[in-house]
Amino acid sequence: MSQNVTDWVAQKLEESHDLEIDGRTPEDFLIAQRSEDGYTFLVAVLGLKNVIRRSDVEALFAGANKPQLIVNVPSNTLWSGNAIRHIHDASAAFGSLGDVSRAASTGDAGSYRDKNMGFFITAMEQHSNVSGVSYVYDSVFEANRKTGTSLTVAVIEAYNMSAEDVRNARARLGNFDVIVKSSSYGSITSQAKAAANSIVAEALTFGDLMQRLGKK
Repeated sequence: MSQNVTDWVAQKLEESHDLEIDGRTPEDFLIAQRSEDGYTFLVAVLGLKNVIRRSDVEALFAGANKPQLIVNVPSNTLWSGNAIRHIHDASAAFGSLGDVSRAASTGDAGSYRDKNMGFFITAMEQHSNVSGVSYVYDSVFEANRKTGTSLTVAVIEAYNMSAEDVRNARARLGNFDVIVKSSSYGSITSQAKAAANSIVAEALTFGDLMQRLGKK
């Protein structure tokens, strides 16, 4: 754990109006307290780039105090599916600096989940042809289907999905079968569809994804 990154996060949280830092545990977890009612939870800070793996988070739960929330700086670092599963199995949550206040607002920081990704997970899980959904990364999911092969679905933030969005996602996330816009607004350009086709994938809206899950 980077002491400098932990100090930086502590400073940023101290500057907020809804949270206070009430010291640290021997493990150097931040003791975050919600100002309005004193609700307190522990925040572990990582300073990793590229990919956060299970081995990076296991040690955080080895001590006497267990974090309810793990945040990483920078925010664009990928969280691997194995790391996410370990965190969730420990009744904890993960995210970035901006998620600390959102987690605090739940009154149960360990139960915090990103609403946008949660929407996609729930929708896919409830599809009649899907038997299960698992994390590949924090924004990439494996949808196991009852009929047809499993599909790897990448969810990206884009208003009008472009060819560059598709290419950037491939470079960052690796192979996927489907790339989906997280927003219901905007569109998918013809260039984005062509770029997806060139890597044997499909660029889809949420509605298109639901239909695709039902096809062989």
